[in-house]
Amino acid sequence: MVFARRVIELMLLRRGPQDMPGDSTTLVGCAAAYCILLFLQVGLIMPAGPAALQAGLATALLALYIRTVLRIRKLPNRYNQTAIALFAAGAILTLVMLAPTHVMAPYLHAIAEASDPQSVPMPPSFVTLAYVALGLWGLAIYSHVYRNALDGSLWLGVGAAIAFEVLLLVIFSVIG
Repeated sequence: MVFARRVIELMLLRRGPQDMPGDSTTLVGCAAAYCILLFLQVGLIMPAGPAALQAGLATALLALYIRTVLRIRKLPNRYNQTAIALFAAGAILTLVMLAPTHVMAPYLHAIAEASDPQSVPMPPSFVTLAYVALGLWGLAIYSHVYRNALDGSLWLGVGAAIAFEVLLLVIFSVIG
């Protein structure tokens, strides 16, 4: 219960990654939860095989990215707490995103198959708005975690968060 409260406070930007536990068991549990929930979300849009590959790869890339940015800043001792913060927050955000993703799935399938994407009717605006709002909230949380973990400015945190998203976009664009 204490851990759940800490994660909620982290997601409300009241705590930082330094307030998370640093043990390996919690890290593995949070990474597994993140990966499973990401698989469920991506599985709403694509077949199970590619969804599992994308979820596993995204989880591994996040772990590697966290380690890399902390080493660059010469703060490798903060890895477990930072990873726990990002995986736990990411898992909760992904859980919340399951409903909007489920509603958006037919639209995404239709636009992928359409010869004229302009002809595909838009999904309900409240779902699109929820998707954008959750995305911005996630960016704020991740930026907050990176800022605290890297002992940097708000802009360093925002840059680190956006850089990871760009990395994922590039890698998944390349592998298809």
